[in-house]
Amino acid sequence: MYQNGQKKELMEMHILSHRLYDDLECVALLSGSETLMVYGNHWIELEKSVYEPKKSKAYIVFDGRGRINWYQTDGLIVVTREDAPPAYFEQLEAKEITYIIAGKDDHIDLTLALQKLYEMGFRKLGLSGGGAINGAFLRQGLIDEISIVYSPLVVGGRRTPSLFDCDELQSVHEITKLDMIQVKLVGSGSVWVHYKFKQ
Repeated sequence: MYQNGQKKELMEMHILSHRLYDDLECVALLSGSETLMVYGNHWIELEKSVYEPKKSKAYIVFDGRGRINWYQTDGLIVVTREDAPPAYFEQLEAKEITYIIAGKDDHIDLTLALQKLYEMGFRKLGLSGGGAINGAFLRQGLIDEISIVYSPLVVGGRRTPSLFDCDELQSVHEITKLDMIQVKLVGSGSVWVHYKFKQ
């Protein structure tokens, strides 16, 4: 259960991040199903409606295993695997949810998924997922910019998720190097840092 002060801080961070997606000209937000399943277990009663990105045309969710029973379907695009459960495809069809099939077996084929999204007209996506999907995109070289908001909060913990939860590097030469585009203060004591990947 969240205390009132925590609710306010979480709401501020939500609003801040969504405004930044607009500032960055993102035409859709993308996350993994794990993100929705984790945060879906922590319901927060809102005192007012949240700011939704104005430039975003869709919310794209990568759900390769077909685990989510969808209730909110407006603007939703699901990316899944061809070997997801048949009942999942039946749900997507019955609820008239737009979906893309990309890959099979253990993981969604990220490159194929992005190619199909590009063909649908999506040019700049905001990756808002948790560490697993962020890490998968990072290791496959599919991220060209990183935008991070540092908030005046400390979490800690041995099992706390990281920004990029992925396989360990095999060599120091595989470290991803960044160039800073901009940095500025946002909200109540937060700092926004915007980087691009070095080529």
